[in-house]
Parts: sequence; structure tokens; C-alpha cells
Amino acid sequence: MPRKKKTKNSPISVVRLPNLPTQERMDKGYISIRDNIGLEEDPLRIDKLLKNAIIDEMQHLYGMQIITYWRIASRPFIRTASYEPRIGKIMPSFDAINISRMSAEDKFYKVFALLNEQNRQLITKICFEELPAIEAGKQIGLPINSITMYVRAAFDALGDALAKMRQQKRQMEKEKEGENQI
Repeated sequence: MPRKKKTKNSPISVVRLPNLPTQERMDKGYISIRDNIGLEEDPLRIDKLLKNAIIDEMQHLYGMQIITYWRIASRPFIRTASYEPRIGKIMPSFDAINISRMSAEDKFYKVFALLNEQNRQLITKICFEELPAIEAGKQIGLPINSITMYVRAAFDALGDALAKMRQQKRQMEKEKEGENQI
């Protein structure tokens, strides 16, 4: 009596693991399974730059900060933060919120105002549009042989702009505290 051939990809039981992707999706994509949860492993472009040693850890941190500001600033207003009068409801106090939508938006635009046009375009293409460094440099018109130098310089300039923005914010807070005490 002939034996049955075993298939290479045995189907995953949907009853046993209901939250996993289909077998076809797992075969085609970068899916890993951890703690009974299917996770897609597609790192950000800036993570790939760090892994390939194009930028260092501090430059990666600067990039992650600007990505965070951009994501917070891009969120629409939530219902509790919309500034319209409500009948019969008390407006919540926003004093306890450390980082709000407007402060993140202000930080984002202040940092980008401190960068020159070339650095601004390069960081936008790498961090927000998720383009590879070489492709981003080609679109801007930078020489291909020295793209890594331009990327490192752009992220260093981003770090300087973040530091200047923080100094400006501290100065404004000190001035505001001085006005409140008088």
C-alpha cells in the first residue's frame, strides 16, 4: 500500500490559533509568530540605516524624535481636545498633559525651520517617505558616491536643531514664569 506524501506547509489550525495570518501571507511576507501573535517584521528605514552603520545611535535617536513629533502633529484633534463650548459639560484641564498635539506640532515646525532646505528634504524622504538613502539622494540631486556623508550631516544638523528648539522652549518658559510672578 503506497504511503501518502507529506506536505511541506502544514496548515495552521484556525481554531487553535485564531489571531494568526493565513498560511499564504506567512509564506510571502515577513511574518513571525511570538506568543501566539503574528507580527510583521518590516523595520523603519531609519532602523535599517542604524543596522547598516550608516548613522550612529545618536543620529537614530534624533530621527526617531522627529518621526514622533511628526506622527503626533499629524493626528487629528480628539473630541476632548476640540476647543468648542459644550452645554452641560465641564472642559477638562489640560495642565497635566506634558506633550499635546499643538506643542508637538510647534516643535516639529520649529525644528524644520532651523534646518536648511537640503537637510530638510533628505530627512523628509528618509524618515517620512521611507525611501532608501541612495534613492532619496538621487531625487534631491546629491552625488551618489557621498550619500552617506550627506545623510550623516543631515542627521547631525537635525540633532543641533532639536537642541536649539529645546533651548528656545526653555527660554520661553522662563519668560512666561517671570511674567506670572510679577
